[in-house]
Amino acid sequence: AEYKNLKSADLLSNPTGTDIIFISEYFDAHFPFVVAVNLLLFIPSINASLAFGSKLVIFLLLMLLTNIFFLSTAIIDAPALNHVDAIAVPTNPIPYIAIFLFPNLIFLGSSCICFLFTINIIQNILIKFLTSLHQFKRKMTKNNDKTLLIVLPYGIGWKSIINEENLQILTNYGLKIILLCEPNMIESNNPNVIIKTLKKIPRTKSEIALGLLRNYVFADTSKPHSETLKIKISELDSSHTFLSVIRKSIGKLFAKSTTIKNILAWSDSVFFSNSEYDDLFSKFPPDFIFVTYPFSFYTYPILRHAHKSKIPILGYVPSWDNLTSKWEVPVKLDKLIVWNNIMKQEAVNFLGYSDDSVSITGVPQFDIHSNRSSLLDRGKFINTLHGDENKKILLYATGTAQLSDSEPFIVKMIYDMIQNNKFDHPCQLLLRVHPRRSLSDFDDLIDKPGVLIQTPGKASKDFQDSGYVWKSDLDDYSILSNTLHHADVMINVASTITIESCLFDTPVVNIGFDANLDLDFNRSVKRHFQYSHYADIVESNGVKIAKSEEDLHMFINSYLNNSDLDSAGRNQIVDNQCYYRDGKSSERLLRYIIDFTKEYSV
Repeated sequence: AEYKNLKSADLLSNPTGTDIIFISEYFDAHFPFVVAVNLLLFIPSINASLAFGSKLVIFLLLMLLTNIFFLSTAIIDAPALNHVDAIAVPTNPIPYIAIFLFPNLIFLGSSCICFLFTINIIQNILIKFLTSLHQFKRKMTKNNDKTLLIVLPYGIGWKSIINEENLQILTNYGLKIILLCEPNMIESNNPNVIIKTLKKIPRTKSEIALGLLRNYVFADTSKPHSETLKIKISELDSSHTFLSVIRKSIGKLFAKSTTIKNILAWSDSVFFSNSEYDDLFSKFPPDFIFVTYPFSFYTYPILRHAHKSKIPILGYVPSWDNLTSKWEVPVKLDKLIVWNNIMKQEAVNFLGYSDDSVSITGVPQFDIHSNRSSLLDRGKFINTLHGDENKKILLYATGTAQLSDSEPFIVKMIYDMIQNNKFDHPCQLLLRVHPRRSLSDFDDLIDKPGVLIQTPGKASKDFQDSGYVWKSDLDDYSILSNTLHHADVMINVASTITIESCLFDTPVVNIGFDANLDLDFNRSVKRHFQYSHYADIVESNGVKIAKSEEDLHMFINSYLNNSDLDSAGRNQIVDNQCYYRDGKSSERLLRYIIDFTKEYSV
């Protein structure tokens, strides 16, 4: 009504030169511009920062564009407002206030993101500054002041990879060693070795949630070697209904998105700083880090700190299934050491490492098996077990309780076959339990006639929180070598001991059925033979996979009658999985560690 009255009075063009602008016209004219500029600033800046890291130049560019925005708005508005003598305000201004707030809320959001980036940038600048000071100091000092931090979660790698002799070699090369390990696990008289306790920091719920996004919701199952991943996703689908819906509706669409991966990686680096090791890194600043099991969650705080501090990280993959079955490490390591070419291809094609960043050593843990001087004659070995020299040895090596629900029933099945003289030769059962398996699962067989029990070391609570029941030493490795050498047939579900048995050309029968249990595929032993890492074993024709009780009896009997059966396949397994069989894999790994410190020396 006011507008009509004013127009009828011809005030918009009266001779006195008085002009009127309506607030609605101002918003209608400038709203698209305000929104467009904010979006143009907000979205590319965020994407750029996530893709390339929170770099100072990107932040400054964002601020520059923001100032240009305000300047351009003022320039555009100036001609429109310069000649205005009166402003008419609508009776109901709420819609226009809302329109005004919307673009400013967008800008407020971008400002908050800028603030987070600023904090992260300042933190990175401080880290880089302190790192530069540390590096400058290292340049001014002798080589024997270089520090190598060695991380040994669960004691993995101690004795077989990192031992007193190898520590001496490393310190003789001119390195100071910081060992981060379980309490009371290692003792060293070397003055250049300092032993510190590895902190077992539990993951937060947020960290687990982000891990599920990275390794489940947005997991790319189209990559080579994804067989294990698909099975594990199937397991999670049945237990996480809500996440399963998100994965199937959204996750699959963006599984190949580099932007999504960058966002998740950025989120991990920003929100999980893990400052628990700040004192260690400050008091003993390492020049290099070597971790014997980077897939342990306990190593994540160290790896994150090292990654932010630009400290080179060398990782050893201690088992053939780790690359395809474990959660992806939140930071990319500088170099990886693996057993064989199969694992190297998994690191390159499945985890995205470059070919030249992955080195092959063979299996350091298996070096002890090449020392045939430690092998006893058969009679003496059987006497140490209190067994019968005149009977064949059927060795059953258990897995963890999670590996199979049916193992106690399978072992009892084999025992009954022996007792009922089902085999062509008299036999005795040697039951060897896994380091993470309690003997209580097999109480029904303990003290039974014809049953020999072997444990992988002494009972210990040192690693109880990680599920370990037994603690091994070098004598136990020697006992294992003798056990595999003298066993007539080795039986297990689908574990690493299959490969070790092939080193001694000992026939192997894998258990591919669940006794009389009716188990879902995700709990059945059948799933193990579809895992990525086990494909080579299945294709080698070096082992028999029993899919029924009849198969089990037939395969054991055939091997008892002809131990050379499938020998060529077992030899192929050793070539493919062990790569080297000269007993010098530990030496190669040590040489790679030294070469790594040379390559990344400041």
